[in-house]
Amino acid sequence: MRDLNQTSQNLLRSAVSRRTILRGVGAAGAGAAAIALGDITSASLVRGPEIGARFQDGTPVTGGVLRLTGHQDIPGLSPEDAGATVPFVAIVQIFNGLVELDENLEFQPVLATALPEVSADGLTYTITLREDVTFSNGDPFTSADVKYTMDWIMDPANASISAGAFEGIVTSVEAPDPTTVVVTLAQPNAAFNALIGATLILPSTYHEATGQEAFAQAPVGTGPFVVNSFDPAARVLLDANPTHFRGRPLVDQFQLDVVPEASVRAEALENGEADNSIWALTPEDAARLTEDPNYKTYSTLNFAVLHFPLNNEHPILSDVNVRRAMMYAIDRQLIVDEIYLGAAQVATSNLSPAVATYYNPDVTMYPYDPEQAIALLEESGWVAGDGDVRTKDGQELTFTISIPAGDSTRRGVAEVVQEFLLDVGIEVQLEEVPVAQILELLPAGEADAGLFGWTYGDGGDPDAISVLSTDGSSNWSSYSNPRVDELLQQGINALTQEERIPIYQEIQQIISDEVPFLYIAFLQGLTHFSNRVQNLPEEVLAIDELYKKAYTWGLDPAS
Repeated sequence: MRDLNQTSQNLLRSAVSRRTILRGVGAAGAGAAAIALGDITSASLVRGPEIGARFQDGTPVTGGVLRLTGHQDIPGLSPEDAGATVPFVAIVQIFNGLVELDENLEFQPVLATALPEVSADGLTYTITLREDVTFSNGDPFTSADVKYTMDWIMDPANASISAGAFEGIVTSVEAPDPTTVVVTLAQPNAAFNALIGATLILPSTYHEATGQEAFAQAPVGTGPFVVNSFDPAARVLLDANPTHFRGRPLVDQFQLDVVPEASVRAEALENGEADNSIWALTPEDAARLTEDPNYKTYSTLNFAVLHFPLNNEHPILSDVNVRRAMMYAIDRQLIVDEIYLGAAQVATSNLSPAVATYYNPDVTMYPYDPEQAIALLEESGWVAGDGDVRTKDGQELTFTISIPAGDSTRRGVAEVVQEFLLDVGIEVQLEEVPVAQILELLPAGEADAGLFGWTYGDGGDPDAISVLSTDGSSNWSSYSNPRVDELLQQGINALTQEERIPIYQEIQQIISDEVPFLYIAFLQGLTHFSNRVQNLPEEVLAIDELYKKAYTWGLDPAS
């Protein structure tokens, strides 16, 4: 293991006291925190209670305010704003999909009466809808709303964040009668349930009349809660929907406060001012709460990979030797051991071992080897000079990483990586940028690099076509490889595990060889709930999905 220079040593030694430890990041990183897990093991499949469950004295408990905190601003409350974890948790209280992935990674019908029926050729899906559903403004829910939603997403004029997931896959959506939807695909698609599960249904009449921008501030959905008040930088307050088709929520209100600093979120939990932090706490706070019997702790292996997306069209970062050199230059095991205290694994490629069926451990590895990093840089013509930074044809080897504004923990890991890279002659500038802006800049190729924990293999499915394909809507690295595009298409067209496994294992090998982004670690996540929250399942496999069941949670009146 390398000897860190003084700056890096100070960063690591002071990480806990400065509260700059990395937390789990990205859409699947809700509540992730890195600590030594002890007797906590990865969650097993256990069903949660149904709504209306009775408490210790046999009486249903209703009323009160469920209070959550998260670190991100919430730009809007429409499905278009659900790309980041904190907005997602609020938005799934307001809207439903036809089906949904539950906390045990199984698809369940929601607005549909059953999972879709698929034709023998795998091209036609028929979905039967519930007849007892209304939107919160009183409009009836029908097949016209499903068709409208999918057509709106697929209309290029709307620039939907979900458009890439439909492009080249769905050819038509028909509503032959009020309770039937028929979706026709261009080719068989093994991830179809995931596609419609991620599609939250809009009220066609209200959305069309209101327009997307106004709708995002005052949305109407079929979900268990309705909007009371909304301040993007401060609080979302939702009221129980008394006409929700699955029953009125047990709590009266769902409150989500924006609290950027992890230590403040921990204090809110311990002071009884919050019931849960959606986003990670620091390791020291997480360790303390895990040992405290007043909190319930969930431990899950994240689907996300902590990584630095790199603009592969950047004049410096387009060189695969530079990207490989950076992988060799970063002591990722040190980051796992010293920052995550062992509660993580060095990442091997794009897919987490949480997606066990498709995970490939036999890929190109990058052990910490600064000499190999230097050799690769010199092979590409980057030579050492009088200063710390290498040059080539008069150009310095430097680029900028955009990190989320106000996120001290991610800045901490970026600063450690910055030191590792400078040791081999690569200068990195760090700039803080609002998350929403980073999500716009990276796909547009207008940023050099970022720091994410974006998910590849969400919900246990290995499909990453929106992230790794050339035209993917979430291709943060502007990565393009015709073979990967071909494999991604084959992967979603194949309908059996036996066909899909070698496809996704080859993708992992290619990604590890070409390094379109710097993958750092697979994180173990911890999420804490106050014991005031009742009706939580004993264990879960997917924390993000658990929040869809908030309408079934009650509050202990004695606390």
